[in-house]
Amino acid sequence: MKNITKKLGLCTILFGSLLCVSSLNAETLPARGPISFSTYDTNGDGFVTEKEFYDVRAKRIQQKVEQGMPMRNVGNAPDFSQFDANGDGKLTETELLKGQNAQMQNRRLNKGGYGQGGMGKGMNQGMGKGMN
Repeated sequence: MKNITKKLGLCTILFGSLLCVSSLNAETLPARGPISFSTYDTNGDGFVTEKEFYDVRAKRIQQKVEQGMPMRNVGNAPDFSQFDANGDGKLTETELLKGQNAQMQNRRLNKGGYGQGGMGKGMNQGMGKGMN
């Protein structure tokens, strides 16, 4: 009877430990917006490698799929090289932030927000001019 009690106690401790570890690995990424540098820097060395960059991106995509969220523009996501300004194969926090800011500006421009007057292609169409 003592052995069963010990085994149950050990199993409970082991199971609890596994839950703690899995919850650390199952960090929920933001569904939208930029991902923080510390989240990308999974080994905490102060840099983001190409592998870390793509692993975190894949994790975010997986979360979106599991939650049934739309996957708009996933094929248009920037490459690691677009963030790696000096081409050294790793990102500093500054490189990541600059790349994220550039990406957000590009999205705004492509949506017709800034610089296009909000009308985009086909401006003045349907106003009597150029109608057949």
